[in-house]
Amino acid sequence: MKKFKRYVRLFFSRTFWVLLFLLIELLFILGLQIFFRYIFDFYISKIENYNIHFIVSSAYLVTKIIVLVIEVLVYFKMVNKTGDPEFKIPWITTLLLLPIFASIMYLIFANHGLRKKDQKIVDATRGMYDKYFIPTEAEEKQFENDLGNAIGTFNYLNSVTHLGIHKNNKVTYYKNGEAFFPAFLEGLKKAKEFIFIEFFIIDDGIEWVNTLKILKEKAKEGLDIRLIYDDMGCVSTISEDTDVMLRNLGIKCYKFHPFKPLLSGIYNNRDHRKIVVIDHQMGFTGGINLADEYANEITRFGYWKDTMVKIEGSGIQNLIATFLQNYNLASGEIDPHEEFLQYDKYETYENEGYVMPFGDGPGGIDDALIGEQNYINILNYAKKSVYISTPYLIPTYQLTDAIRRAALRKVDVHLILPGIPDKKMVYKVALANCKFLLDAGVKIHIYKPGFNHMKSMIADGELAFVGTVNLDFRSLVHHFECGTILYKNQCMKEIEDDFKEMISVCEDMPLDFRLRGLNRFFCAIIRVFSSLL
Repeated sequence: MKKFKRYVRLFFSRTFWVLLFLLIELLFILGLQIFFRYIFDFYISKIENYNIHFIVSSAYLVTKIIVLVIEVLVYFKMVNKTGDPEFKIPWITTLLLLPIFASIMYLIFANHGLRKKDQKIVDATRGMYDKYFIPTEAEEKQFENDLGNAIGTFNYLNSVTHLGIHKNNKVTYYKNGEAFFPAFLEGLKKAKEFIFIEFFIIDDGIEWVNTLKILKEKAKEGLDIRLIYDDMGCVSTISEDTDVMLRNLGIKCYKFHPFKPLLSGIYNNRDHRKIVVIDHQMGFTGGINLADEYANEITRFGYWKDTMVKIEGSGIQNLIATFLQNYNLASGEIDPHEEFLQYDKYETYENEGYVMPFGDGPGGIDDALIGEQNYINILNYAKKSVYISTPYLIPTYQLTDAIRRAALRKVDVHLILPGIPDKKMVYKVALANCKFLLDAGVKIHIYKPGFNHMKSMIADGELAFVGTVNLDFRSLVHHFECGTILYKNQCMKEIEDDFKEMISVCEDMPLDFRLRGLNRFFCAIIRVFSSLL
């Protein structure tokens, strides 16, 4: 009876109907391919009337010429498009195997940058907040003196995101959801002016109920509350009309890229960010979603390991600008939000280092893969040790090579992967990438307690990243992401100790590890198309 009820709920769920419509569209496109190439050829040969045969054959020949021209144009568009060969080779391979199907899919999905109208909103929003992040000459000189070899990492992000570098901010590190959620809820209770919330996933469970209760109270008090969530990320976790319900409560809520059952590349560009800002007093960011498994209230894949940081000080301004950019995209309106960016009374905390929260987007927003290059910059900075945690390991070649080069420079490189994965196929592909890293001297550890969802890195115990960017193509290329880099903050020892504590409960991957048999064959095929995953 329980199974029957589960199937009934599945049948009436949005997830079922979304997948059904997408499947129908894919079958239709594949059907066209089969029809033109096989069935039509067969029936032409059966027509005996010369005139009809001539007309049909001529129409078919014209159709094939048009299709051929489209395929050639798509091919040259692929070859001439600026970008990495990693993205071109899978498309060219698919074009050779299934020309019509690949041509249509390429035109829909190949552009991993922003839509034109979205780019206009991003450019307009950035144009309005740029002036708040221009450093003085004295500040630039201080950055160079204080940051040393880390200045390149910060300058790169400053150049591509147009956000600021901030000194003397207090940073609190939360090594799991059990530590983060009480601090998050307590922060919401203290709010007096505004609350900004952005999550990839909101799940209708204990943590959402607790959050919603506070938001209702704060809305009644007249606070400016803004909330955005990714519609695809929440397609099976909350009610479809959650945004309507929240707006009725006085909360300005928008779905990010609301889903419609139509094939579109826009659904690759998901809002994977996690940002909370409260009253210019505190900002949270990291890998934790608003869902019970992140607090280990429920068990899905063993122990769920993830991290967040709280920032107090002027670095909050970066989080505000990053949030408002996506808020404008979700609302479809260009609002300067001057009142939030003009604030200049942030607390300063002595003996703290530097922070720089930032956002990334499809194609890097600036035709730069910001998340990828940030990881590479931190790896290049390392001279002694690097600790990395990622739930998914399908990196670009450049990032893979940077990890290898760090190990070959005799940097002590540690990479932690899940012991209980949430996506088995993706995990197999991740394991297929391990041999290349092991051969260079990278130490790979399998987190036995469960699923490490954290996306963090620390180099030499002094330059760190905590954020949302996975080491896979979806995060590095397609998604809207965020995070913060930290330099010589007081929480550095906590971050490195957290990595060492994780490794103490890990199983080390043997140096001679390799996939065998069908798994190896299967992953070899999948890896050809890994940049499309």
